[in-house]
Amino acid sequence: MTELEIDYCGDVTNLSEGDSLEFGRGADLDIDENKFLHRRLGRIFERQGQWWLANLGRSIPITVHDRTSRSEATVAPGTEFLLVYTDAVLRFSAGPTTYEIDLRQPQPAVAPALDQGVPTDTITVSDLPLTVDQRLLIVVLAEPTLADPVAKFRLPTNREAAHRLDWKITKFNRKLDNVCDKLTKRGVTGLHSGGGAIASDRRTRLVQYAIETGLVAAADLELLPDT
Repeated sequence: MTELEIDYCGDVTNLSEGDSLEFGRGADLDIDENKFLHRRLGRIFERQGQWWLANLGRSIPITVHDRTSRSEATVAPGTEFLLVYTDAVLRFSAGPTTYEIDLRQPQPAVAPALDQGVPTDTITVSDLPLTVDQRLLIVVLAEPTLADPVAKFRLPTNREAAHRLDWKITKFNRKLDNVCDKLTKRGVTGLHSGGGAIASDRRTRLVQYAIETGLVAAADLELLPDT
């Protein structure tokens, strides 16, 4: 178990096993009196020897940037993210203001095994066989990022993606439901909200998960029809 250092504007907090910290307007880490900022936007906590970030907000996404590799992930409201980076920065905006929180830990986290009974993002490609259509769906949604990893994150609309594949929109939506259900059953969080309801930003979570875990890669762009 490694300690996690949290640095906000020079105010440093060190967390160790069993600790947690909430940040927001008036939370443990009091970010600002900005009325656009949630009172409890996020929570950083330890689970089974690993550090996690939970987005507790309703409408503000939190982006996690890795300073060493330029990788990044967006943690949507109601979802959790395993903090795998040794030197990262959390960024989020409330109204016209953008905030940053630095996170540092000596060693990267190792994802938990699937049989530990906790949400996990450690499914490998071999663990999750995809149908041809399911892979095409993920690749077409991830196409902008796979084609240009350093560009600003962007997703095509469902209709744009369906047109790109020459599918009817009803087929696209059905395939999207199927692949999200498959991943959710394997323990991937953020694709469904409470009570089994569909998460409003599940496409973002799907694409980020697929790229981060190697479920799809730039070579898969060859699967898409020629433009």
